[in-house]
Amino acid sequence: MISNLPKILIFFCLFFNSTIWAQDLWRESFEVPGKGIWGTENGTIQSDFGEVTKWSLEYSNVKLQDAGDYAKTVSTSGGRFEVADIDGEIIWISEVIDIAEFVKAAIQLNTSETGSNTNANNKYLKAFYKLDNNHEKPFTINSDNTGNWGSVIAEQKDLVGSQLQIIVKMANNYGADKVILDEVVVSVEEKPDEPILSREIVINELMFNPKENGGDYVEIYNNSAKSIDMKRLKLASRTDDLELTQVYQLTGTKQLFEPGSFLALTKDTAGVFPFFDIQCKTCFLQMEKFPSFNNDEDFVVLLNENMNVIDELHYTDKMHHPLLADEEGIALERVSSTEPTNEFSNWQSAASVAGYGTPGYKNSQGETAEISKPEVTFSPESFSPDFDGYNDEYLIEYKTTKPGCLANISVFDAAGRFVMKLANNEIMGSEGKFTWNGEDQTGQRLNLGVYVVLVEIFSLTGETWHFKDGVVLTSVLE
Repeated sequence: MISNLPKILIFFCLFFNSTIWAQDLWRESFEVPGKGIWGTENGTIQSDFGEVTKWSLEYSNVKLQDAGDYAKTVSTSGGRFEVADIDGEIIWISEVIDIAEFVKAAIQLNTSETGSNTNANNKYLKAFYKLDNNHEKPFTINSDNTGNWGSVIAEQKDLVGSQLQIIVKMANNYGADKVILDEVVVSVEEKPDEPILSREIVINELMFNPKENGGDYVEIYNNSAKSIDMKRLKLASRTDDLELTQVYQLTGTKQLFEPGSFLALTKDTAGVFPFFDIQCKTCFLQMEKFPSFNNDEDFVVLLNENMNVIDELHYTDKMHHPLLADEEGIALERVSSTEPTNEFSNWQSAASVAGYGTPGYKNSQGETAEISKPEVTFSPESFSPDFDGYNDEYLIEYKTTKPGCLANISVFDAAGRFVMKLANNEIMGSEGKFTWNGEDQTGQRLNLGVYVVLVEIFSLTGETWHFKDGVVLTSVLE
């Protein structure tokens, strides 16, 4: 513990010399010893830069006579970079540091020396920076340190640009002396966050009455043109007195929510993944704490970091499709991201063909096509369910004129006998498909031959549409 005391003091010096910097962007503390160069008895130079990715050394004009001649990291004081008894100058160069997303940056590094040599020509540490690949410039504070300078902090403030590189030139040709570089830190002032305006992020899908062993989820959609840090967002509910309750931050770490993307929020994906066809597992965020939502009626509230409401939904189980016998395990989906959130008609039960929920990706009940009546296409003209990858299924693809339509699909043989019910009052999405694998109601493969498929689509407002097709069930297709 005693050996780390100087390093701790250095840290506090750096911290208290920093004023308004919001965060450390880049740091090198030299905690891993033995990285750099050293001499051998025959005058050759050995080196080890294994796993060193944040800096490099330029030492083409340096001569080293033995192992006591080196420019490398050591374990002293918890780790630092030392130069001892070298003939020539070594140049320590940081990697290129990206500062484009910040208002400005500052560099601080600790420079010190030990020993009695006062020769400014061969015992020094000089600090420079390079901004946007322009010429290197010296630090404005304590850049040029020579002879017996003791210990100082070199600084450069108010750097504005896209790319930053730190260059430190060191020399020391005395075996009893040391020149030391330590705690190289780049601090940045973050750009002010753009305010998140109302409905720039909207509540897009909701599971509030899951199946047994299932879990609630709330899907949100970035309806804006900007990337938004998820840690600025909170999810909450309301009490019976309409006071906010169970207010929980989405995440404590910076994660960007990109424009036009979906994000499903849940306490545990194990309560969601087994129950739905998950198209995008990375579009989920497990929250440490998640509000509990009632199965019949409640509030879902999305807040920004200042507790301002971005979007809010007052839901009830009456918003589900009226012909559903049981709403358990069926999600509510938003139809339009631009229409008001609490407009009753802007929510529909998720389509059955979509597995009654689409967490993390496009809703099955999105805005419908601008057509005068539903469109249904049948393909192929003949199919062979032999699992050879070619026309193994018969497809019935559709587009609807309004969300919440239902479908009945029946299959008859050439004699007009009923053989299969593909859909029985199934909730349709705005577009989708049904498939038939050539089996009957009991799961038995039907005889080869011609079959007739009847599709009936009806809306809750009483409109009905009928479609018909003939298809050949065969064994081999050439």
